[in-house]
Amino acid sequence: MGFTVTRLSEAGAAEVVGLDCSRPLSPDDVAALKAAFREYPILALRDQHLDPVAQVAFSRQFGELEDQVNSQYVHPDERHVLILSNELGPDGKPIGVVDAGDFLHSDSSWRPDPCFATILYSIKNPSRGGNTEFCNMYHAFDALPAELRAQIEGRYAFHHVSKVKNPRVRISPDRPGAKEFYETQERALAEVRHPMVRTHPETGRQALFVSPRFAIRIDGLEPQASEELLGKIFAVMNTPALRYTHQWREHDLVMWDNRCLTHRACGGYVLPDTRRLHRTVVCGDAPFYRPQAA
Repeated sequence: MGFTVTRLSEAGAAEVVGLDCSRPLSPDDVAALKAAFREYPILALRDQHLDPVAQVAFSRQFGELEDQVNSQYVHPDERHVLILSNELGPDGKPIGVVDAGDFLHSDSSWRPDPCFATILYSIKNPSRGGNTEFCNMYHAFDALPAELRAQIEGRYAFHHVSKVKNPRVRISPDRPGAKEFYETQERALAEVRHPMVRTHPETGRQALFVSPRFAIRIDGLEPQASEELLGKIFAVMNTPALRYTHQWREHDLVMWDNRCLTHRACGGYVLPDTRRLHRTVVCGDAPFYRPQAA
């Protein structure tokens, strides 16, 4: 193996040093990186130098890529790269998504086939703030009291992307046209139904698969009962031991497994301090729940 993997956190994060992701990896390195990713669902690959085309080429070594929903903010050189930034262009308009990831979530859980991995490349970091916080959903499931676990195993929740449908979140005033964008999504997209406990297709482990951002209600429960049960789950997810906060370095390439993690952008910076990252997303498949053998 031409690189080293060092644990950063008990919550499932590790640092990878010694890879040059701007060039195709050898089959052995791809296999070793995938094995590391099964053990550590958050990998921080240090000191990378990638243009958008190279980032897409690296990402495709893990699967096909999702098209970006916010198409007005894709990179001009590569439509699979989404710009996340608070920078303004010469016309005074944002060059990227300003409010990306502002509430805890698993990327694209609102799709019938949610994504497998998100890959985020740091171009510029602010002088303060800009961290990303992760919650290990394997550990969150393990931390559930037995009574609460029995209430949700085999049960389903509905997910939706529009913030208009979710009273737990707010629409950022810093993003032009955000309210209209989410109203359009509310009309255009159907709710999707996923198991609240998801069996990881590679490790076989159970992970919680709900989030404050996208899980809007539990199938088969009245609204108040649904929100009360979700609230108990989210309270467990707030346990500090389940969390890892990534403090970005420039040229970090961080990839994470959305099948067993949630995450959020922590914010904490304002103009003229700026942040810019480039995002690619690897396609996944439909979540399923398989009870563990007794």
